[in-house]
Amino acid sequence: MVFTSKKVELPNFGERLKKLREEADFSVQRAAHLLNIQAKYLQRLESGEMEKLPADVYNKGFLRRYAKLLDADPEALVEEYEKEARIAQHLSQGKVHQALPYLRGRRFIITPRFFTAVLGLFILLVVGGYLFYQLHFLISPPRLSIFEPAEDLTTDQASLIIKGQAERGAQLTINGQVTYIDKDGNFEQPVNLIQGINSIKIEAANRFGKSRSVVRQIMLR
Repeated sequence: MVFTSKKVELPNFGERLKKLREEADFSVQRAAHLLNIQAKYLQRLESGEMEKLPADVYNKGFLRRYAKLLDADPEALVEEYEKEARIAQHLSQGKVHQALPYLRGRRFIITPRFFTAVLGLFILLVVGGYLFYQLHFLISPPRLSIFEPAEDLTTDQASLIIKGQAERGAQLTINGQVTYIDKDGNFEQPVNLIQGINSIKIEAANRFGKSRSVVRQIMLR
């Protein structure tokens, strides 16, 4: 009688695992990222390279998590793995287990404590910004812009209109005369001129005593 050796074929565990992953519409890289393991270990599971995997206790752990991700029965998947692993172990006696499959890096997780810290920082920034704005308002003179007339104007007209914009809430005077400012800060005020050079002073002051002024020199010919 002649004895011939036959090739022992492993159970079709790897193909089943691959089919489950594809049905769940996951790439190897995406599944590995969600499981926080290296993609090469999933590839070795699917290709049946059991001798290149780490110790069983770690494989079973992430296989149970993988089964939940793939909507499969965790214990059934582990049982299939164990059957194939026993055959692979018998065929590769003396192999040394590799390092653990877990990545060194840890995925970022938002915890209640982290959320509270971020919220507290946000509130602190808002309050700080408001206080800075109020302080700036207290120490800065009010805004004042003059649109008309232009600087060093020479004219034949005996009167002209001063147009501009000041900070809302400020008191505006033109040559000492209080001038009305509308709700947007705009103002218009006619001014009579005398022959020769006319010096017109426009001044805006706030309730904190800060003021800003602009002087226009107008020549009436």
